[in-house]
Amino acid sequence: MKTNLLHTAILLSALSAGSLRADIAYLRDGKTIEGKITLNEVENTYRIETTRGAVIKPVKDVQRIVKAPLPQDVFIKRFETVDRASLDDLAGLATWAREKHLVSQKQKICRLMLKVDPNHEMARRELGYTVFENEWILEKELRKKQLDLGLVKYRGEWVSTEERERLIFKGDTEQLSSLFKSVQSDNHIVVDYAVRKIMAYTGSRPYELFTPYLESPHESVRLVAVSALSKFPAEIPKGKTKPPAAAVKAARKLYQLVLAEPSPKVIKVTNICLRRFCPEETFRQALDTLLQPGDEGSIERAAEIANQLLLKKRVPPVFDLLVTKTAGNGGVAEVKENGKILELLRESLGVDHGYDAAVWKKWWKENEARFRDVP
Repeated sequence: MKTNLLHTAILLSALSAGSLRADIAYLRDGKTIEGKITLNEVENTYRIETTRGAVIKPVKDVQRIVKAPLPQDVFIKRFETVDRASLDDLAGLATWAREKHLVSQKQKICRLMLKVDPNHEMARRELGYTVFENEWILEKELRKKQLDLGLVKYRGEWVSTEERERLIFKGDTEQLSSLFKSVQSDNHIVVDYAVRKIMAYTGSRPYELFTPYLESPHESVRLVAVSALSKFPAEIPKGKTKPPAAAVKAARKLYQLVLAEPSPKVIKVTNICLRRFCPEETFRQALDTLLQPGDEGSIERAAEIANQLLLKKRVPPVFDLLVTKTAGNGGVAEVKENGKILELLRESLGVDHGYDAAVWKKWWKENEARFRDVP
């Protein structure tokens, strides 16, 4: 009973004839609600008509009510005195109207602003315009064209899917360029930040972004680029038989890097990356190197890579590389025995059947079950 009397006293001090023209309700949880307030004595609640709709609050949740003019009335008075030639004054009133959720009033001010400056960005945005092909167009009109034109929104503007991809790639390229420069810093805090940001990349074009840095003269840059690429193994897309062309190209660059890399640290990381990045392509390149005359250092590294990637499923095709036949003079085939291929099989499988592929295949058929792939 005392509680009801207290709320009645609060109400009588703020209301006239049972309703408020426009007030601010201060709630017990510290929040405020502004609007036209009406008391429902039967349900013991306040109905607060705000610019965003009605809110119902129990009387017990209201600490006090202070009389205040409605935002609509405040707007009328401010609108009468605002300098209609001043964009700053108009923008200030439009911002206030937006904060008070006075939609129609805000739009009224924005239309006045466009009379002063037809390209005023704030006024255009508030009235629902957006930029398309360097012109203002109502977003609702642009949406109608969206399906026909295949448009998507990127940073507040409608562009084609291809243009969005180009802009994203351009932004990623510029950001990574700055980060890779920071990797070369003498400040370990700057380096640590740059490396973490690079390794956090989750975009869709890592092969194109990171492979240029494999040719950097700086060891630290090459090391980070390889580490970043290792997070994106070249998987074969569903319904396809080969990995993406960009991934294959990146695998070739990684392979060429490991053949020529002077840094043992980078070689170690690159070898790990190659084993999981695009192993089929890397294994093929290693065999090609072993079949051709070349630098002993490169051949030694190629043999090491081929040995690491010689899984059971890749063994049978290697038998056919033991001997290479090429057309010679007079139509007589020239036969070349490939010693590095024989050495690869001998070291990997622990036996030596010479250059007779048929003997190797027969032996493999009988002994394949004894072998298992090393993870």
